[in-house]
Amino acid sequence: MRRNLRPLALIALPIAMAACGTALEPTDPSAASRTASPSAVASAPSSATPAPAATDAASASASPNASTAADPLLAVALIDVRSGESFTLAELSADQPVLLEPMAVWCSNCRAQQHEVKRAHADGSFLSVSLDVDLSESAADLAAYADREGFDWHFAMADADLYRLLQERFGVAVTNPPSTPLIVIEPGGVVRPLEFGQGTRSAETLLAELEGG
Repeated sequence: MRRNLRPLALIALPIAMAACGTALEPTDPSAASRTASPSAVASAPSSATPAPAATDAASASASPNASTAADPLLAVALIDVRSGESFTLAELSADQPVLLEPMAVWCSNCRAQQHEVKRAHADGSFLSVSLDVDLSESAADLAAYADREGFDWHFAMADADLYRLLQERFGVAVTNPPSTPLIVIEPGGVVRPLEFGQGTRSAETLLAELEGG
């Protein structure tokens, strides 16, 4: 009987292999490494192309243009001492020239010059801003002065920052009211100081200098 066991075992082995199908078939040891190969993954074409960042166009359109940046002097917010209205020199000079006069209530030269400005307004097309550069004076005193003299244009107070800005740009004479400093702001934002220390300019002289460009 022991001699007949070996042939039976040899017959049973193929039958068992057939019953298990491919489970007993030898596997290709390189298959796993081929499917997991990093180079294969890197070389495979991507199915999705990343869209451009949505913020790129927005940030480009929002970037400030240096050539159109506002002049610091023209961008200062001023307050009319009588109406309380806020304005800038850039806004006023959009369509016509503006005559800016640093002044003080106590300055008799300023008062004489302002009466010539009043005469010039009757014949010319321009706006005026009288800017009090005496930091010890008050808005109430400036408003009372403008009403008393019959001046109907903008009167505003300079603060310490604007005072320094004026001096840095035009020199200390611009904050010396008796030198009757006058500055023309032309449409388009060109700032043109008139020569300081020339005394009181007549209405005719003012109009000629405003139109001179």
